[in-house]
Amino acid sequence: TINVAAHAENIFRINQRLAIIPGLRYEYITGKASGRNGFNGTTEILLQNQQRSRGFLLAGVGAEYHLTTFSEFYANITQAYRPVQFADLTAPPTTDVVDQDIKDAKGYNADLGYRGRFGSWLFFDASAFFLQYNNRIGTIVQQRTDGSFYNYRTNVGNSSSKGVEALVEFSPVKAITDKSKWGDISLFVSYAFTDARYGNFKVITKNSSNQLVETNLRNKKVENAPEHILRSGLTYTYKGFSVTGQVSYVSEAFSDANNTVTPTANAQNGVIPAYTVTDLTFNYRVTKRVNIKTGINNLTNEKYFTRRAGGYPGPGALPADGRTFFFSLGAKL
Repeated sequence: TINVAAHAENIFRINQRLAIIPGLRYEYITGKASGRNGFNGTTEILLQNQQRSRGFLLAGVGAEYHLTTFSEFYANITQAYRPVQFADLTAPPTTDVVDQDIKDAKGYNADLGYRGRFGSWLFFDASAFFLQYNNRIGTIVQQRTDGSFYNYRTNVGNSSSKGVEALVEFSPVKAITDKSKWGDISLFVSYAFTDARYGNFKVITKNSSNQLVETNLRNKKVENAPEHILRSGLTYTYKGFSVTGQVSYVSEAFSDANNTVTPTANAQNGVIPAYTVTDLTFNYRVTKRVNIKTGINNLTNEKYFTRRAGGYPGPGALPADGRTFFFSLGAKL
């Protein structure tokens, strides 16, 4: 892979309150794949000789409007891309065919938000976002004239994600006094809601009668995209010592684009259940240059998993770590 890029941006300060930041980025990419990719017994597995060269321009613009000295509105919209990767060009030639006109996935993302800070006791940030993902790369089943079937890797459809994100951090002690002989308490909570769904997304599969069946995943939920993510906790600080407790909740998600609910026998498809994890961290600053940090991740030893894999290191559900302990010693010279 050869990648060359040039980027430029500038801040235009319209007045004391308004700033606009446009940017441009030019990308040139060449991806090439050829040779041997492995063995099937003693038979070599050869790659389909592939080469893709292209150049394109990406643009974006951001803006800030300072409502007060301590708060501001912000907005951004930016083009994005996902280039055709090595794995997309190295399908087994005996079973798969790569579309000679396969395209890079492209799209854009936009957000609009409001953030601010009041003294040292309150910080907040709330925003809405939208992400468009076009020309997603996938595999559909096709049939040759001799009746045999093969997997065809090509651009299959689009998806969009929209939602809101919010973060609040509040110190009740600092809201009352700047100095406390009992230390400080900081409460924090962040929440994200995401609605990610497929638009026009063609799928062709082979049924039990060896017939091709075409369906469309329009309005199906995008895999591995939970609707709700909530993290909250508190930090207590006293002189050089601090302790943080955090609880994280992630709602259920689908592991495949067909939104399979009941797990399959090989556990590759099916719902990824919701889970809640609690972490505890201690930090002590021995001197200005030396600190000690220790803690427990997954304090309640929750049994959960975050993804299902079709290949290595699967196949099947990949369990997350159970209760773990850590200790570290840091020094600045």
